[in-house]
Amino acid sequence: MFKKFTLEQITKDDLETITCTDLGAFNEISKNDFKNRKISGIVIMEDRLPDFFINYQKFELNQDTTLNRHGPFKFLYTHNHLKNLVQELQAQNIKVYFGFWGQIFNPNAKQQLSWLLKHPELWRLYEQNSKNHDLDPLVTLQPENISFAQYIIKQFNKLKQDFNFNGLFLGDGLNGYRLFTDPTQYMDQEQTKKDWTKFYKTIAKNLKKIDCQLLAYDCLGLPPEQAILHGADYLAQAQAELDYLIVQTYPTAWGEKWLKKFPGFDFKSSLNNLKATKQKLDSTNCKVLYTLEMGDSVEDWQAQPKITKKQLKYYRPHADGKFIVWANDLFYRLLK
Repeated sequence: MFKKFTLEQITKDDLETITCTDLGAFNEISKNDFKNRKISGIVIMEDRLPDFFINYQKFELNQDTTLNRHGPFKFLYTHNHLKNLVQELQAQNIKVYFGFWGQIFNPNAKQQLSWLLKHPELWRLYEQNSKNHDLDPLVTLQPENISFAQYIIKQFNKLKQDFNFNGLFLGDGLNGYRLFTDPTQYMDQEQTKKDWTKFYKTIAKNLKKIDCQLLAYDCLGLPPEQAILHGADYLAQAQAELDYLIVQTYPTAWGEKWLKKFPGFDFKSSLNNLKATKQKLDSTNCKVLYTLEMGDSVEDWQAQPKITKKQLKYYRPHADGKFIVWANDLFYRLLK
């Protein structure tokens, strides 16, 4: 992480700023001062092993949430810590969302999740291609005979009641069929776009009933004309009351580390993809945010100040705001 880049430098453009963290980003309760920091929302993100969200049943005061994986702070980890943190942040006029990914980065980890073991239909993509670690959100769950979207709502309702989150963030693997290690795959899935839109509509409609918002990653940072080939119809999702679409612009993390051999993930391509998505959704109420990569020591990637400064300068005219990934180290320097 680059230690000289401050939150003030990031937010001085006055664009809306939402951040992605886990509980390791925060100090002890009553020591998390974000007043006048220009942060409108914080997503408590559970990434590649969504056991808390998938398996949550009831509030247990001292139960470990397993949501402190990215550090550096080690203070907050229980259900009670999470509840108090949400209250603390909301008292500072910051919306707090819960986010999870539809991806199990290590397929062997599913052995830890009894609920996933009972629903092999979610692993359809992995059974077809062991390189694909995404769950299949469009399946009907057995024996419950409900859609996965309905199960997501059921789980979020519990979290809303117990922790009072302001909304839900759908992370990687939950927007179109894709293979992260090879974005040329699954480009024959346009016929699934109505099913993906229904998935979003079901969730958004039910969130609105409880005065909550829906945020989601796009499909691999792809522009609308490519994303729709994967089943992700951004315009239809926005019209189905998606509140925020986060365009994944990772010229450092993806463009230089994981996806070097594939065109479309460098700085210029990310900018063009952002422009195209913003233009596509301009007639809707859905806000378009771009990802500002701050680095992550757990995932072993670092941001580059030069590129980040370019993002802040050139992406600003083509977005309604930015989404900081991850903000753990940034918050640590601010709060320690």
